[in-house]
Amino acid sequence: METKTFLLQLLGVTVLAIGVTYGLHQIPTLREGGWLSAIAVGLFTLLSLLIFWRAKVAAASANRHSFTNVVMGVTMLKMFLSIVIIYAYVVLAEPANKLFVLPFFGIYIIYTVFEVYAMMQLSHTKPREEPTSK
Repeated sequence: METKTFLLQLLGVTVLAIGVTYGLHQIPTLREGGWLSAIAVGLFTLLSLLIFWRAKVAAASANRHSFTNVVMGVTMLKMFLSIVIIYAYVVLAEPANKLFVLPFFGIYIIYTVFEVYAMMQLSHTKPREEPTSK
């Protein structure tokens, strides 16, 4: 996958995430947590860029395990950061109900589906050949 293609698709996914989040926050029981959703969109956009950059380098690597290691590592980082952000929101904002997580997880799912698609495209990158020793 070319970088330009990825960036255009990421822009589309970000617009979709903002639209879905905006729509969900129009529902009275989901109005709380607008800034949490904004943080989530920003964080997941940055993480998508990080994943793509690291995975693109790893996919072209001669080490056939580096791509898998990058994808798994960044996925674990994304899950950990999500837990930390939700916990911090609960402690700091003391939300009235637990429904604030619905827009957050909607954003999480949108970006996860996009990242899986992008990683599938990158996994077809032909690795560099290792130099042969004489």
